[in-house]
Amino acid sequence: MSPIPSRRVALVCLSLVAATACMTGPHNGTTTPDPVIGESFLFEGYYPEPNTPISLQVMNNPGLDPTVDANWTQFATTTTSTSPISFNRTEPLYQFRVNATPVPGVGFGLRWSTGGLVKVRAVAKDPGGETKLYTFDDITYGSCFAENVNEPWDVLGTNCQGVGINRSALVSTRNSPVDAPPGSRTVFLGKKQSNLPSQAAEEAETLQYYAQIQAPATLAAFRTKFGFPNSEVTATYYNDGDLGIGREMHCRSFLTPQSQTGVACYVSNYAEQVDGVPVFGGSSATALADAVSRTNEFATVAMVYTPPANTANSVQFMVYDAQGLLAPKAQLDNAADNTFVPGNCLTCHGIRATYNANTNSVSGQAKFLPFDVFSFRYSNAPGFTYAEQANALRSLNDLITRTSPTAGISDFITGMYAPKAVSDVTAMANDTYVPTQWKQTKQKGLTLYNGVVKPYCRTCHMSAVDNGAAFLDQASLEAYAATIKTEVCGSGTARTMPQAEHVMRKFWKSGARAYLDLGLDLRSHCKP
Repeated sequence: MSPIPSRRVALVCLSLVAATACMTGPHNGTTTPDPVIGESFLFEGYYPEPNTPISLQVMNNPGLDPTVDANWTQFATTTTSTSPISFNRTEPLYQFRVNATPVPGVGFGLRWSTGGLVKVRAVAKDPGGETKLYTFDDITYGSCFAENVNEPWDVLGTNCQGVGINRSALVSTRNSPVDAPPGSRTVFLGKKQSNLPSQAAEEAETLQYYAQIQAPATLAAFRTKFGFPNSEVTATYYNDGDLGIGREMHCRSFLTPQSQTGVACYVSNYAEQVDGVPVFGGSSATALADAVSRTNEFATVAMVYTPPANTANSVQFMVYDAQGLLAPKAQLDNAADNTFVPGNCLTCHGIRATYNANTNSVSGQAKFLPFDVFSFRYSNAPGFTYAEQANALRSLNDLITRTSPTAGISDFITGMYAPKAVSDVTAMANDTYVPTQWKQTKQKGLTLYNGVVKPYCRTCHMSAVDNGAAFLDQASLEAYAATIKTEVCGSGTARTMPQAEHVMRKFWKSGARAYLDLGLDLRSHCKP
């Protein structure tokens, strides 16, 4: 439930003209790790009349049409109180509260599959007619309430209405497709897999690619070639929004022989290790401690941007092993489904980019990514806190602006440091960035963006050279609804998004599936 006191929570209802009624709990996007059979929730809300019967209903199957009343079944009832409550207007409201179980036994299993969604609603049985009560989204409810707390309750409710309108989806996080065996789950980082017949062939191709871009044979040689450590910018963090490892980042700009500005970076990786094997998504404390002390490094990834922009190999990728030697493969998750360089890099650093084995080249759509500073975790060690590294991270993002970024990347950097420019040494990052177009539909846009796109999509999708795939507006996401239903909520190997193992695991433990399903009308179980 919301952390806002229940007396104030429940007063967020829609206008008197539409329907002065709302269900304030459970919110759309509520999650539970418990068994779904017998799971009980506190259902509560408000109605403008006392002593009114409230019917709590569940969809017989989450894939059915929610607009057909026959697809809903009553699983509990309650009645509004006789004690009036007012909030910023004279008309009273009357509360209802009851603990109820949408799936009371195994015979009702179609309502909610373990790991999937159940859809519920509340209907007031008023003598004047039935009213479906309005609902709210867990991801946006608290902030919207705070912004509208001085408004009359009907205005506040209108502004804070959830994507389901009068439905909530509750999410079971008990199982995850990440844990399915190979062959029956997604291939992580598989969107840019090579078509080569074997890992040996991939490694041979990687060496040809390295030869084409004249990759330095050692990390030490790379540093020397691109002028490190002179004028470098460094930061250390745990990238919780991406691979789930500790990172020691180094970047600097350099001048090409043609007096053009390029950017080179290398990032050393650290992780909790079990029997000498790094664990992606493991202990952030262990990974950060090693990153701070510069011990137990297991690999280093390097990137270089060299003008002219948007040409073959204008962005280059190299991987060095723990000994600092050029490596023909890179493992970026626990599954190691795709270790081909540069293919696994392009999964995120250029969702529209391709690798051409005939010319040993990466197409011009490959991109440097910005530093999403609020998706990182930081050490408490002196010199490595976020506050002490904020200016370095700002400088890193300033360097990204010199690498021919996409519109999505530019918009993100500009918005994160607004109202000042990222080049301004006094600019401070903010965690409130939402692309302007997403704000046009009030809470629906904010729910879909902050509950889905921001934590699970934008890191990679910002690299898209087309604004549609960059999800710069709500219409772009809606245009992909059919694809999302297959690639996010589908089954087996058809489920390919999110692409990174660590991000997919976090996605399936969140309420994001509820926001997608109701916000895009997917009518899906969205189960493992």
